[in-house]
Amino acid sequence: MNNILTLYDMEFKRIYKIYFTLIGILLASNIGATLFSIYNMSSRASDTEGNPITMNVLKSEKGIKYIYEYLIGDLASITKMVVAFSVLLCLLYSLVIWYRDYFSKSKTIATLLMLPQKRFNIYISKFITVTSMIFGVISVQFLFWFIDLVIIKAILNVNVDGFTNVFETILANQNRFSNLIFNQPIDFLMIDVFGVIIAVVVIFTGVLMERSHKKIGIILGGGYIFASIILYICLTAQYAQYVDILLKVQIAYYIVIFVISILISRALLNKRIGL
Repeated sequence: MNNILTLYDMEFKRIYKIYFTLIGILLASNIGATLFSIYNMSSRASDTEGNPITMNVLKSEKGIKYIYEYLIGDLASITKMVVAFSVLLCLLYSLVIWYRDYFSKSKTIATLLMLPQKRFNIYISKFITVTSMIFGVISVQFLFWFIDLVIIKAILNVNVDGFTNVFETILANQNRFSNLIFNQPIDFLMIDVFGVIIAVVVIFTGVLMERSHKKIGIILGGGYIFASIILYICLTAQYAQYVDILLKVQIAYYIVIFVISILISRALLNKRIGL
C-alpha cells in the first residue's frame, strides 16, 4: 500500500499545477457564466416587458419565474459544457499518463518497471491519479454551483427558501437525458462514479495493448476501446425503454468490462509490456 501511495504522490506532483489551473478555470467559467446568464436573462425579460434592459425586471415577483425557468437553465447548460470539457481533458490524461513515461527524455517507464515491487502497482497509482482528478472536478462543481446561486441571490435579491440548494434548484430541474452530473443517487453512481471508473480502465487497457504489440498494437488498443463504447451504446439503446432491465444490463456490462480490462492489463504488465 505504501508503494502505491508513493507512486501516486509522484504521479500527482507531475500534474498538480496544471490540474489546479484547470480547477481555477472552471471556477472562473462558472462566475462568468453566472454573470452572462443574469445579463442575458435581463435582456430577454426586458424585451418581453417592453422596457429598457435592467435587472429590476428580475427582482419582481414575475422575475422569479424567469430566474427558475430560464436563467437557471442557461447557467446549467453553460456550466455543464465546461464540466464536460474538464472531464474530457482528465480522460485524455489517461493516455498522457502512460505515454509520457515512454517518450520522456528520462524514459521514466524504465525506472518504474525495474522498481522492486509488483508492476500492477504502477497501474493502480495511475488509476487513482486519473479517477481522483475526475472526481475532484465533479465534486468542486457542486461547490461552484452553490457559489453561482449565492451570486444570483445577492445580485437579484432572490428571497426564496432553499434557492441556494444545488440539488433542488439546478440538478432536479434538468433534462435527465442531457445531464452530466445526476441528481438521483442511482444515476449518479452509474454514470458519474462507476462510469468514470470503467472509462479509465478501458482506456488504460487500450494503451497497454498498443504498447505490448509493436505492429498491431494500435489496432488492438483502439479496437478494444471502440468496441467497449459501441457495446455500451447498443445495450443502452436496446433496453432504454425498460429502466429496470437497463439498470441490470448496465451493471452486468460494467462488471464484465471491468474484470476483463483488469485481467488483460495485469497480464500485459507482467508478461508483455516493455520499453
